[in-house]
This record gives sequence, structure tokens and C-alpha cells, in this order.
Amino acid sequence: HTHTHTHTHTYAGYISQSIALTDTPAATVAFLGALTVLVCPVLGAVNGGSSLRPRDAPQVWVAGSLTLLGVALLELGGEGLAVGAGDGWAVLQALGFGGAFYVTERMMKAEPEMALPITAVQCSTVAFTAAAWALLDGYSLGPFALAPSSGWMLDEATRAHATLPGLVLQGGPVAMAALWTGLVTTAANRIGETSALGKIGANEASVIVATEPLWAAAFGSLLLGEVMGANEYVGGALVVAACLVSTCTPEQVRAWLPGGLGGGGGGGSND
Repeated sequence: HTHTHTHTHTYAGYISQSIALTDTPAATVAFLGALTVLVCPVLGAVNGGSSLRPRDAPQVWVAGSLTLLGVALLELGGEGLAVGAGDGWAVLQALGFGGAFYVTERMMKAEPEMALPITAVQCSTVAFTAAAWALLDGYSLGPFALAPSSGWMLDEATRAHATLPGLVLQGGPVAMAALWTGLVTTAANRIGETSALGKIGANEASVIVATEPLWAAAFGSLLLGEVMGANEYVGGALVVAACLVSTCTPEQVRAWLPGGLGGGGGGGSND
């Protein structure tokens, strides 16, 4: 049952992300994807594993707030967030990946040696779902016939260079992008995430994963010569601070907080 849940959450996250990216800027999708820092603690509280009250788990609230603010500065750059259908799919992406983190953590704590098998089934499930989607869309079957891009497999030339093995054999940037995103940023990434979830909690992992925009900005500056502005530096600092806060105990965070939250931990046990 738990295995089924993690695979379902994983492919739901990838599908939602892909649909969101068709009409929503990648920066907006990345920002809304950072909502995983809130999804994981909520799932823990719903399942009775932890309390989400600010005085019981101040590190969750502080880390989540810092992460969302930092990612907003990194990705949106003060341009604002125009709400559209793609934003809804991007939020579902966060629910999918956040749920996968939470369930995978439970699986890895029970079976810490199963990182590779768990990852293999997750990636296989995503691949099977994507293949089924491509066939239905490519041959314009069922509800996919309503999509303006459907039926692309009916054209022999398009089918030859947009499917395997032609996509890889033709070389070029598209082939490299497909190999990189498939082997490195999906398969290898899932192995690393699954292994890490056997050692740290889903809450901490979701905050670390939310540093993705920070790394994108850093590599863009180092490899592509992109100039980092004030938003990038401040946003990056906030995300790093969130990672540090997420590793602290509630008592440590309460000591830093002013007034009510900082002094409320002792009174909470009398409620």
C-alpha cells in the first residue's frame, strides 16, 4: 500500500509539472513547487506524527517562510504572480512531490537498504505513464483528440525524430537535453533523494530541494556569465538560512524568536 502511494505521488508530481510548464513560466512553476516545504509538515501532522502548532514546531514555520520568500526573490524577481490554470497544476506538482517525499521517508526508515529498488520502481512507473500518455496523444485517442497538438505520431517524419531511438540517434541539443534530464536530473536525482530520505526527514529534505533555484542561479553565473542581482543574493541567503533553521530543534528556534512564540513553548504543555 505504501509502495503504491509513493509511486502514485511521484508520477503525479511529474505529470502536473509537465502540464504546468506548457503555459506557465518555469520561474513560476519552480516557485510554486517550493510549496513542498509546507506539504511535508502538513502530511506529518495529518497522520499524527507531529504537531504543526507554531510553538511546537517553530522551525517548520520559520524555515517554510524563509524558503518561500527566498525562492520568490530568486524566481519571480519582483515581477509578481499572475494566476492561471498552469499555476493550479504547479501547486498539484508540490502536492505530488511533497507526498512522495513523505511516503518515501517512511519506506526508507523501515527498509534503509531498498533505495535502488524503490527508485527503480518510481522511475519505471513514471516512464510507463509517460509512454501511455505519449501514445494516446500521439495517435489522437480518446480525450487527447481534443488537444491541438495531438496526432503527431501519425506523421512519419515527426514520429521518426521525436520517439526512441531516433530522438537520441539524431544527436544535437534536443538529444542531449533528453539524456541529461532522463538519466541525471530524474534517475540519478531520484536515487540521491531516496537515499537521503533514509537519513533525514521529509521536512528537512523538502527545504534542501527548494534550494534548486539557488543552484540554477549560481551555475548560470559561473557557466553562462549571467549577472546575479540583489534579488538573487538576498533570495539565496534566505534559502540557505531556511536550510540551517530546518536543522535546529524547536527549543533553539524559540530562543531566537521574540515575545509570544519564543516564550510560548513552556506554556503549551498546559493546554
